[in-house]
Amino acid sequence: MKHLDEIDKKIIYMINEDWQQGTTKIGKQVGLSHTAVRSRLKRLQRDMLKVNCNIDIEKLGLKMFFICLEARFKSKVINHVQNCPKIICYFNTYGEYNFVMLAVAENTDTMESMIEQCFSFNFTDITKYNVMPIATSSSTCHHVRFFTEDEKRKMKCDFKTDCPNCKSFKENRCVGCPLCEGYKGIL
Repeated sequence: MKHLDEIDKKIIYMINEDWQQGTTKIGKQVGLSHTAVRSRLKRLQRDMLKVNCNIDIEKLGLKMFFICLEARFKSKVINHVQNCPKIICYFNTYGEYNFVMLAVAENTDTMESMIEQCFSFNFTDITKYNVMPIATSSSTCHHVRFFTEDEKRKMKCDFKTDCPNCKSFKENRCVGCPLCEGYKGIL
């Protein structure tokens, strides 16, 4: 696991909030020169950051939906969908379904047609599937969010988690919640 200090976390947060701000502005807010910020950004990109651009799907009038599959041979499903421009991403999962795709379509009829025709769910590699249309999505979706120690102190866990007294935490099966004392993870 890579180590992030408080400045790294602040830089990542600032870029997520406003990707257009320059290294000089970031440097002033974190107490570093623009050269030092640029050096940290290069290291973060090399070690852990993946920079990409997110499209506001709702502004384009597209609909998102999850397609959950139970697939006998996931590799065949991946070969089938990996170049589809309407599949945003896909995941190998555990549980009732072992493969989940996030897809977009122009409307519900197109979504249904994609499922019936394009994805060929009648082939024998798919034993069952479920489609979940997404009613609305968050306009800011961060895959992982880093909080500074000051931010964490101001936040409260709504799950009433008590990590130091949790059996899983004590047995090192769980690293705990980033908001609890003794957290052992990177967030």
